[in-house]
Amino acid sequence: MASHIFGLAAVCALALLPAVTVKPVTMRYRLDQTLTQEIDASADGKGKQAISFSTSSFVTLTLTDSTGGKVVKVVVDSMRGDSTSPIPAGVFDSARGAEYHAFLNSSGKISELEPVSTTTAAQQVQGFLTDFFPWVKAGLKVGDTWADTNSRSTISGDDTVVVRRVVAYKAAAKDKRDDQPAIRVTSDYSSTVAGTQPTPNGPARIEGKGKGAGTYFVTSDGRYLGGDWNLSSALNVSGAFAEHPLPITVTQTTRVTALK
Repeated sequence: MASHIFGLAAVCALALLPAVTVKPVTMRYRLDQTLTQEIDASADGKGKQAISFSTSSFVTLTLTDSTGGKVVKVVVDSMRGDSTSPIPAGVFDSARGAEYHAFLNSSGKISELEPVSTTTAAQQVQGFLTDFFPWVKAGLKVGDTWADTNSRSTISGDDTVVVRRVVAYKAAAKDKRDDQPAIRVTSDYSSTVAGTQPTPNGPARIEGKGKGAGTYFVTSDGRYLGGDWNLSSALNVSGAFAEHPLPITVTQTTRVTALK
């Protein structure tokens, strides 16, 4: 009986202790991206057409502890394109305040960002945020390797493009980023693209391959300090709008900077 009373007293005492709460972690990042696309219509006598533009975005990322990982919230603070951007400045202005959610699991892999609101601007600029936050792991050791295979699709109505990508990661070396000790992680990409996408001139069949490489930095406690990526794709587009398949090359560079 005495032990029962003492046990009950201990439970009651524990119940009176303040609950331990972990505050959300908030970080800000700058994303600088350049995209170049060249369409070779020489086979149809139309020569080559190229476009190249750059964007800069500032976002706030908040991580909140949850069962099995962390809830991710990304908010666009500002976004702008240069004078050659095909996206109007008004779209970038309207994207300010756009919010996206994802989930970072216990192994450090983030799910695909999903817009909280379905505004046109939020959907139009989502592609600029897709890959800015890579696979991060706390407690990385030099020499650690891992891989990820994923598939992303834009299947909606007549839009059936599927991108399959394989990424190999390696914790390459101890390093520093902005005077903070970190592990430098390298990543190598390969991808395939296939599907049909609607255009003003009729459906377009798209197929091709891509490759790329990146380097980013992670602290011992799993904080992401930014990095750099270069991606390139060689595609073929065909449809009633062209007598011959149109070769398209796309290159994209991305730099992510953690802000203080």
